[in-house]
Amino acid sequence: MSEASKEAERLSEATEVKPEEAVTTTGPLYRQLLNAHAEEAAVHEAIYYLGEALKHEIIDCDVFLRQVRKMARKQFFLKATMNQCRKVAGLPL
Repeated sequence: MSEASKEAERLSEATEVKPEEAVTTTGPLYRQLLNAHAEEAAVHEAIYYLGEALKHEIIDCDVFLRQVRKMARKQFFLKATMNQCRKVAGLPL
């Protein structure tokens, strides 16, 4: 508990906090899960904005399909990674 309070005090005194330091994990497996989740959320947002760009005719259908296919594949592997991490950590799927 004293270690956590020292860390909180150090962060409150810091003028510039890095986002990587704001959220910490207890082990490498949880760090991998957190990173995969953040990256999957970013891919999800990117696919949404590609759809908006297509709707407003900023990009054409070929570019949209090519990029969404690439991102969907990446999203699939990220979700598989998250499921595997959850399974190993004993967390609910």
